[in-house]
Amino acid sequence: MKSFFDQKNFLKEIEPLISKSMGTEHMSPFLYNFIKFVRPHRCLEIGGGLTTVYILSALKELYELEKEEMSNKETNFDLGLKNDDYYNLKHPDFILHSFDLLNHPKTAANKIPEVAKKLELEKHLKFYNEDYKNLVNVIPKEELVFDLIWCDLGGLEHYLVYQDLLLPMISNKGGYIIFHSTLSNVHGFAFLSQLKLKLNNGMLPNFELISLFEPHKKMQNSCTILRKVGGLSNRIYTERP
Repeated sequence: MKSFFDQKNFLKEIEPLISKSMGTEHMSPFLYNFIKFVRPHRCLEIGGGLTTVYILSALKELYELEKEEMSNKETNFDLGLKNDDYYNLKHPDFILHSFDLLNHPKTAANKIPEVAKKLELEKHLKFYNEDYKNLVNVIPKEELVFDLIWCDLGGLEHYLVYQDLLLPMISNKGGYIIFHSTLSNVHGFAFLSQLKLKLNNGMLPNFELISLFEPHKKMQNSCTILRKVGGLSNRIYTERP
């Protein structure tokens, strides 16, 4: 199966979404590869842009891969490594719910639906020109559990809302939430400090945290990943790695 890297028109079509000031030139392909690695099915994005198309590309590729794998076809890994427990799970569709108010002065999010359609990714996208704080009234209740949440709307006021609103929506089967731009700024430092305090005090049970830093930039230079431990990752399958 071809990846988006093999599509000659991919880089041309995403040009309207590229911004040198948004800090997603490496974050976008990172999210693509992260998604291919952990295989989330239902995803949520707060703040759209270049990352949206990379997320959608990964979801589309996984959708096509899993159709083949469910037929017991070998794809990009040895069938002897196949974990039947994963394929026997009842997974939701591969879908991205993306929220953006389109009010950032440098936003390109308004171009997302058009670019997604040109790249034949629209099947996996639900785009909302809405305040994410209203998502419980927009997304059906039965879909308010996410395998991956990507938060690209910074500021302490949003970080704290994310924590209260979104952490309870992370799947117990081993879901992730990723916050953008959490290091080397006052708001991110305050947010991470209280997150770590809660983790150390046992107030966020079953969560683990790691932050990544781009040392060559002073802004838009980091992300923090929270993983909710659970699901298949808690099982022992083999004696050796």
